[in-house]
Amino acid sequence: MAEQKITEAAVLALFRDEKITVSRGAQLLGIPIQDFMNLLYANGISLDDETPEEMEENLQNLQKLFKPHKKKTKVI
Repeated sequence: MAEQKITEAAVLALFRDEKITVSRGAQLLGIPIQDFMNLLYANGISLDDETPEEMEENLQNLQKLFKPHKKKTKVI
């Protein structure tokens, strides 16, 4: 539990210092992007300071998450 809190604090600090994006923070913590965004909010960290490039990266990652998956059918 303590290790998780330390990791979480480090990732939040990296985000706060603009060293990583939302999607990278979520990836480092192994949680969905929305959960990371909620964690930022819970810790009083704003998303408003993102650059256009960071917003674009986050948008692309969100689109990947919600992209419909094609069902593979087995041909017999």
